[in-house]
Amino acid sequence: MIYSPLDALKLARQNPDREIVFFAIGFETTAPSTALTLLRAQADRIENFFAFCNHVTIVPAIRAILDSPDLRLDGFIGPGHVSTVIGLRPYRFIARDFGKPVVVSGFEPLDVLQSVYMVLRQLRDGRNEVENQYTRVVREEGNPLAMQAIGKTMELRTTFEWRGLGFISQSALKLRSELAAHDAELRYEIPGVRVADPAACQCGEVLKGVIKPWQCKVFGTACTPDHPIGTCMVSSEGACAAYYNYGRHAGRRRREPTPA
Repeated sequence: MIYSPLDALKLARQNPDREIVFFAIGFETTAPSTALTLLRAQADRIENFFAFCNHVTIVPAIRAILDSPDLRLDGFIGPGHVSTVIGLRPYRFIARDFGKPVVVSGFEPLDVLQSVYMVLRQLRDGRNEVENQYTRVVREEGNPLAMQAIGKTMELRTTFEWRGLGFISQSALKLRSELAAHDAELRYEIPGVRVADPAACQCGEVLKGVIKPWQCKVFGTACTPDHPIGTCMVSSEGACAAYYNYGRHAGRRRREPTPA
């Protein structure tokens, strides 16, 4: 286990007789650290370091959800960590084209509470805007240096398959040809394995607001954080994992009759 991609690069330095592969995952939040590590590996000519790039981009995924005919979401709380990198501008289409309010939020309890209030206030006033609650960190333009590092090392894939959402065009990143010497996809034969969610899993409906997590057929029974079968439960930040850890007892109380 490593703390950052630079730890993987350190392993490559320390073990020149071994090939070290870093499995690069995450949204634009983690992509800059991968990019800077690749640039360092290239500059220092560390030939036994490779990256298997599975970074994804947030805007195409949001657009895919918004394009769903059965969408039942009234607004969005934007992720503060991604927004620190990409800024506010990429979210403008949500308010402009789909008429949905967006509030970029921090992560402290009061941040989330204030962001929910700001979304509700927009809905009450009939406004559709992109507001920034996380002003102490997020800027309109994001982090230009981080975006520049991503641009130097990565480019968009033609398409990418998301669990719960299916294939979304130009929604993920791959290494540029300039970094071919460090590209694990070129170095090794990567099998095209597909991991489909079980038929009983309803993550897609949860992501679109069609159902609440606890309404899924397998929520809390076959699907738990210890044994997740759907993408919304796999991640500790997923809606189903959050409902399981913090809301499942409240859901049970709603279903139980009040004692006489």
